[in-house]
Amino acid sequence: MVAMAVLADRYGFVLAGLSAEETRTRGASAARETTMANRWAKADTSSYDPAQPLSSPSKALKALVRAGIPVELRPDLWLRFSGGAARKAVAPPRHYAALLRRATAAAHSGAVDAAELGAELTRAFGTHPVVSSAKGMRAVLRLLEAFQLQCPTAGGLGRGMACVAAFTLIVVGPEREEDAFWTLVGLVEDRLPHSCVLQNIKGPGVEQRVLDALLTKRCPKAMAQLARTETPLEEVTAPWFHSLFCTSLPAETAARIWDVLLLEGPKILFRVGLALFKMNEPALLSTKLSGQVGRCLKWRIARCYDADALLKAGSLPHLESSFLSCIAAVAFSGIGSLPMAVIKRARADYEGIVQEQLDEHRRRLQAVLSSPRRPADGGSPASSDAGSSPSHLSTIHEEAEESLEPFSATSFLRVLRPLQAIIG
Repeated sequence: MVAMAVLADRYGFVLAGLSAEETRTRGASAARETTMANRWAKADTSSYDPAQPLSSPSKALKALVRAGIPVELRPDLWLRFSGGAARKAVAPPRHYAALLRRATAAAHSGAVDAAELGAELTRAFGTHPVVSSAKGMRAVLRLLEAFQLQCPTAGGLGRGMACVAAFTLIVVGPEREEDAFWTLVGLVEDRLPHSCVLQNIKGPGVEQRVLDALLTKRCPKAMAQLARTETPLEEVTAPWFHSLFCTSLPAETAARIWDVLLLEGPKILFRVGLALFKMNEPALLSTKLSGQVGRCLKWRIARCYDADALLKAGSLPHLESSFLSCIAAVAFSGIGSLPMAVIKRARADYEGIVQEQLDEHRRRLQAVLSSPRRPADGGSPASSDAGSSPSHLSTIHEEAEESLEPFSATSFLRVLRPLQAIIG
């Protein structure tokens, strides 16, 4: 029996069940990349130095990056645009190797749970060669352990950080692990806001609420549909900020988003979020049941192979029949002006609100943990197995603290459910 060839994209992710339209879209994208390679060969990017505070990318460079960085140029340009190249240049010789030696020391061993890492990456990336091989998993583990040592003030490894590290390694290349590390450091330290999920525990709540406010103003019909069907916005959008779209969009499309993110900063995350809702608004409005709304949106986003339609980097007359291109809503031309000052003001407003909610959550959780255990038989709280309850409570408390997220009444109840078996 002859084994069937497995169709994969340029980064090794398996492509299954492509429709004829999706196949044509990917083919057109590959053809355009050849043209872009010729444009990049003639481009001069030397005038932009991300290490210089007063240096900013020119309009021509922005247009070029929005149109897509060729696959073969992406590792070097990501390293440079992220600020990672500048950081690497001023670091001591063999700094990454030194971090890895520290990571293997007893004081730092076990900083990243390898089993948990494997489970998270398998859920996100399936059978991709990097995450399905012991060699690749060890490389991601090294990236994360070195990152924790390099960026101790980043707030630890938030949800999605393993996926961000793995995606960086996949795109930059496993053979360039050190460059992937510096790209990751530059991305988190220089390109993401301090309220981002990757940098502190209240990040998801802040970014999520900013997107919520923008969607309410720019996409009122879609938001009204979510409200009617009682579909939580974060059910769909939380991974966008946790993993910077790399687990939600196809890999080639996510790489295009990162091209712009690394050059222009995090505003692209909100532009893409708004564009995805606008592009899929007709499908959302035709879906009536709560459970179907979230699944419909996730499915359509996971099959968004037309990055040009999403970013609207150029005119695509040959794709006018595409359901993505015929919807007049795209990240740069379909949602209007989106000043960074507006986003910064919204972040400042929501940071205080989210911090208050986190403090209230901790107070409530602590009150539950400090209350005496109620015995199941109605007897005295000081039962024979009461001595074991503090350790169980401590474990749950630690897990809850590690996985803090934007806490509404619903999420608070979700954290408390595991406690019910213990506290009665």
